[in-house]
Amino acid sequence: MRIEAVEIFGFGKWYDQKFSFDPRLQVFQGANEAGKSTLSAFIDGVLFGFATKKKPYAQYIPKNGHSYGGQLTFVQADQRYVVKRVAGRAGGEVTVTTADGSQHDEAFLQQLLAPIDGPLFRQIFRFNQQDLMAIFQLQKADLSRHLLTVGAAGSQQWLSLAQKYRREAARLYKPRGRVWPLNQALSQLADLNAKLASAQATLPTYMAQQEKVTRQQAVVQTLGQQLTTARTAVNRLTQLQTAWPNYQAWREVKQQLAQQPASLAPQVYTDYQALQQKRSSRHAELQQLAAKLNAATGEQQLAPAFLFYQQHQAEFDTQLDQVADIQTAVQVSAQLQQQQHDLQQESQQLQTDLGVTATVVPLSELDLTQARNNQQQRQKLQQQLEEQQQTQAQQLEQQRLTEQQVAELETQLQQPQNRSQRHIKQQSYLIWGLVVVIGLLLPGWAKIVAVSGIVGAGWQFYRNRQPAPTNTATQSQWQQALAKLDQQQAQLAALDQAMTTSKANLAAYTAAWDSLKARYAYTALSDDVILNHQHDLQRLLACQQQLDQLTERQSEATYQVQQWLTGFDFAREWLPLAAVEPTAAIQQVTTFVTKQRQQLATLRDSDQNYAYYQQQTTRVQQEIAALDQALHELLASQHLVSEHELNQRQQADEAQQQLIQRQQVLANQINELLPQLQQYSDLTVVQTELTTRKNELQQQQKQLDAAQRQLTTLQTQLAQLASDGSYRVLRQQVAQQEAEISALTQHWLSYQLAAQWIEETLSQASQQRLPQMLIAAQNYFAILTQQRYVKINVTATQITVIRRDQQQFAVGELSQGTAEQLYVALRLAFAQTISDVQQVPLLIDDSFVNFDAQRQQQVLTLLTELSWTNQVIYFTARSVQPIVGQVTQLQE
Repeated sequence: MRIEAVEIFGFGKWYDQKFSFDPRLQVFQGANEAGKSTLSAFIDGVLFGFATKKKPYAQYIPKNGHSYGGQLTFVQADQRYVVKRVAGRAGGEVTVTTADGSQHDEAFLQQLLAPIDGPLFRQIFRFNQQDLMAIFQLQKADLSRHLLTVGAAGSQQWLSLAQKYRREAARLYKPRGRVWPLNQALSQLADLNAKLASAQATLPTYMAQQEKVTRQQAVVQTLGQQLTTARTAVNRLTQLQTAWPNYQAWREVKQQLAQQPASLAPQVYTDYQALQQKRSSRHAELQQLAAKLNAATGEQQLAPAFLFYQQHQAEFDTQLDQVADIQTAVQVSAQLQQQQHDLQQESQQLQTDLGVTATVVPLSELDLTQARNNQQQRQKLQQQLEEQQQTQAQQLEQQRLTEQQVAELETQLQQPQNRSQRHIKQQSYLIWGLVVVIGLLLPGWAKIVAVSGIVGAGWQFYRNRQPAPTNTATQSQWQQALAKLDQQQAQLAALDQAMTTSKANLAAYTAAWDSLKARYAYTALSDDVILNHQHDLQRLLACQQQLDQLTERQSEATYQVQQWLTGFDFAREWLPLAAVEPTAAIQQVTTFVTKQRQQLATLRDSDQNYAYYQQQTTRVQQEIAALDQALHELLASQHLVSEHELNQRQQADEAQQQLIQRQQVLANQINELLPQLQQYSDLTVVQTELTTRKNELQQQQKQLDAAQRQLTTLQTQLAQLASDGSYRVLRQQVAQQEAEISALTQHWLSYQLAAQWIEETLSQASQQRLPQMLIAAQNYFAILTQQRYVKINVTATQITVIRRDQQQFAVGELSQGTAEQLYVALRLAFAQTISDVQQVPLLIDDSFVNFDAQRQQQVLTLLTELSWTNQVIYFTARSVQPIVGQVTQLQE
């Protein structure tokens, strides 16, 4: 966004005034009271709202009665907007006019400026000398914290709130304070605890009695709960015992229903009766036609077989139409039998070779790979374990020999001194004794000889008390043997650990191998068959699968032939096919039908009436055959064979319906208890458990009565011990004081944690932009300081700068001018960093009054560079000559 022009209707000292703005760098130059800050506040107010009556000195109400407000023209995204704001509620009434003349409200303006709002604009894009001066009113720690949060919106208000919280926390507690509420409460608690300890020391009997009462109350409560549970169980079992006869009847009905097949649909019986009626009608018609055929033949004698054929011609024709398919089925059956025989022989041979009696599933490729890896690991671990056992035996033997050597050396070291040494000691004592005696006999000062003798005897006694010198070589050998024994024991311990690990690994691999064998049912197979004969197992499985397929196909072919032969059951008297091979049966049927057809053709040729009646007979027979087929299919669809079975099924369905109704009645009577009843096998179990529960209930009731009597006695004794009540009063006072401390501590922690959270959140919010911001800030800081400072380092707690000579300085160590330059560099860097979000003009109002002429020129150079991304509006009392932009002189 870049401002083009401003028209002020009335604002502070300005009224009916227009200003034009350079799109890059606009400088307003004028002395104090020239209206620079007023113009800056007007731009802020038009964009984000005028100050309200809560801040009357920031409203800039015109003194001469002119209308309050004005308008501002700016360009954003190649679109021109005119923002007009005049006096009104909540910061003034706003009208935004676009290039096409349409007008919008303040929500539209906020959307244009988003995400920049008033507080963020004043914190980042508008600043003056007061902002810089406020920096040096802070302590060193607060100064670093302020600079760290320069990139977070509203940081000044949040930092003030954090400081307020810390002051509130300090009013509650200070580590070395005495008058603060929490400090006083802690002190009072210490006094109360001392009094309570004194009272407790004088009432040991009371405390012991109190403990007894507490334990007894817990016992009574536990027994009461157990009694309630037992009483509930007894009531439940009593209900189950009462409901058991109905439950037994329900189980019997359920069992009867489970043994019966599913009921047939009523439509099945209706359809069957309709077909039977049609069939009876066609049979009556067939009998009439048979009489007419007999009349047409006159006195001619016909063979019984022909007469039978004549009556069942349609059935014979239907069967004969399938002869070709049946012959094919017979051939296929023979071929399948031969294939089955070959596969059975191969399968039996494979079972013999593999040592199995049934087909097993072969391993998958993944399991086979894992099985082979498992075998390799088990063999490797077994070999490793055997080597470790051999090494252990060798090391145990070496340890035994070393222990024997140590024992021998210790025996040598512990031998007593020889007789000559003891004799020498005795002579020494005798000599010093004589010296003492002689010294005592000498006159005067010569008695000092006796003192010398006493000293010498004492010295000899001390030497004899010291351990006798040992053989140095033996001592050295003993120490070396002990060191060797320790080393051997350490090696054995390490070897034991290694063997334990090997055994555990071997057990794990063995368990995995056993699990694999169990999963595939390989328990009876050897490892060699499992790992090296998987191809034979796969072939055995394939043979079994092929045999199953061939058996299924053989059954289908055999069933087809048997069904065809069963179709001649109506001609059983003339064609006895029960014990005949399929091929011979086909030949017998074909010969019989061919012979009868020839005789029928002869009769048709000799008598036209006979031929007509024969045609009608054939038609009726075909209809009867169709009805028989329909009846057969209807029965077959319900898995029935005959009408007799259908009638039996109908009677069973009626009885089953009665059972279902009875089961429903019984289920309604035991509905809520049914899940519990199903947990018991018979009534005896329920009765036994009920008796047990009743006995337990009686025992628990007795225990509870006794426990309650004992509790009453203990409580009476406790009441007698606590007649004065001082101990309980102190306990209550301690509890109240602890509650007060807890409340004060929660308030203190709330203030402390809130302040820490605010500072940490602001720091993190600023650090999210720091990587980009620091690059620009370092460049700006170098420009402002004439390349004296080349780098800015930022951590979570402080900011440091590095001078050109690599000397590092904390913020608190900088001069006022350098710190101002650092603040300006960070502020401008952040504004430039977020220019990709919104390019808002920078309003700088007399912010560099402490800068000398050379630094002022550096600032102009920096502002010129910034004007490429953000329009810069600079208000100054000094005379400046920027490289780009325009300068507007303001008059008082």
